[in-house]
Amino acid sequence: MKKYKIIVMAIGVMLLWSCYHEPKQQDLGIKHVVVIGFDGLSPDGIKKANTPVFDSIIQNGSYTFHQRAVLPSSSSSNWASMIMGADTEQHGITSNAWEKDNFTLPAITESEDFIFPTIFHLIDKQLPKAEIGAIYDWGGFGRLFEKSAVDYDVDASSEDETVTLASNYIEAKKPTFTFIHFDHIDHAGHEYGYGTEKYYKSVEKADKLLYKILQSVKNAGMAVNTLVIISADHGGIGKGHGGETLNEMEIPFIIYGKSVKKGYEIKLPIYQYDNAATVAFALNLKMPYAWIGKPAKMAFEGYNITDDYPIKEMLEEPQFSPSYTSNKKPGGLFNEKTFLSFSNINDSTSIHYTLDGSMPSINSQKYSDNVLLTNNTVVKAAIFHKGKIASTVAESFYRIKPADYQPPVAYELFYLPKITSVINTKGKTPNAIGTCFEITSDEILQEIKENTLVNFKTKINIEQEDEYSFFLRSDDGSRLFLNRELIVDNDGEHGVLEKKGSKKLEPGVYDLEVTWFNAGGSGWLDVYYKSNSIPKQIIPTTSFR
Repeated sequence: MKKYKIIVMAIGVMLLWSCYHEPKQQDLGIKHVVVIGFDGLSPDGIKKANTPVFDSIIQNGSYTFHQRAVLPSSSSSNWASMIMGADTEQHGITSNAWEKDNFTLPAITESEDFIFPTIFHLIDKQLPKAEIGAIYDWGGFGRLFEKSAVDYDVDASSEDETVTLASNYIEAKKPTFTFIHFDHIDHAGHEYGYGTEKYYKSVEKADKLLYKILQSVKNAGMAVNTLVIISADHGGIGKGHGGETLNEMEIPFIIYGKSVKKGYEIKLPIYQYDNAATVAFALNLKMPYAWIGKPAKMAFEGYNITDDYPIKEMLEEPQFSPSYTSNKKPGGLFNEKTFLSFSNINDSTSIHYTLDGSMPSINSQKYSDNVLLTNNTVVKAAIFHKGKIASTVAESFYRIKPADYQPPVAYELFYLPKITSVINTKGKTPNAIGTCFEITSDEILQEIKENTLVNFKTKINIEQEDEYSFFLRSDDGSRLFLNRELIVDNDGEHGVLEKKGSKKLEPGVYDLEVTWFNAGGSGWLDVYYKSNSIPKQIIPTTSFR
């Protein structure tokens, strides 16, 4: 009897197991996929520029403005993740300096020498008759994929040539997969600044380019069974990217065409590496185990994906007055006194703030009128709705000095040949010397060019024994020394990144030196410190001697 029961139970378990298999993927009817990537396109760009084509696609497709880029928010890492279905720790393309013969972290698996398997490779291997094309406006994209997998591979000279070549290719070849890259928005961000009028004009041009691509799909007779995906590698802040702010990390993900839900906002998280997985899903391809991307199935008809952890959408944070669109933090350096002022664009909400660097809560001071500030002050503020925090926390740093205070920081500035790291300038003659109140690029912006290095020297007064942390926030590299001892190393070519170093200090006066370089663009530098009794803040000029 016992043996009979065991057999019956085993058969039952087998039947139960057979009932719980993953359902077979639906045939979505998609025969062509066009991925259009706009380098440096932020959600802010689409929202604030005049973009009738983007707006129409969003209304007739699925979208999110909260897709996350990968770190660092640089082009090579993110274009790689977009086509490789993986993050930097898998594919190894950790910076723009990556080359097949210059890297630190090898790919965890390869489709060919030094290349992690891309969506181009998958389509080529699993759909051997597929026509595959890549037309791109930044030459660096061409080093990221398997050349043998692509039938049409063109590094165009401009966005205008890119759209012409891509449109002609689509109409002539009716490709299975087309990847199109435009670079002009990123150029505008670097030259004029993200969030500026000329940046928005570049987004408006992107709207016109997008129209031409969509028109070519119609002209080719492909529209009825084509999927279009529109995204970006990163956003930006000031005149750069590479850091960790939401302005740099949040990008649009728009999906349109065959079998896509209309007017559907994606509420679940989408990541950069989900792009390749979505293409593979649309073309019914088997994805490599090494990929970590997941297809955005919720965007397609017939798929209802739910989860207990949707995207946390935040209201617009409080805006300090005056506001800044560059890398400069709100606040500033003032004589004797200043006033704290906020604005709030959100309805039925309130601003609560602190003046000691602590995080605001519903019990913090509620903002109603300008606040007089006569001392160095770290302000943190947030929007509250129905008693709960509803925005990211905004912060500002106000530094107050006597009106007759003299600049305590000396600097030497050097214009050098191509520079990629901090170098020793001993024996070199500076191109400019001067003094400033704080250790920052902001006071000497007019003197900063490509390949500029600056040495800042001063003395810092430490009043209490404590563990002190120093922070360098810079684009590009920087180093901080106390009494000639290296405390913070933030060297290398990169966007605005922050690095920290700590040391226990006795009361006294210390030699403080910061060396910073700008390889290209506008660059940025500011310097912070904190201790157990001092909130993290820009080192005020009154602490220098």
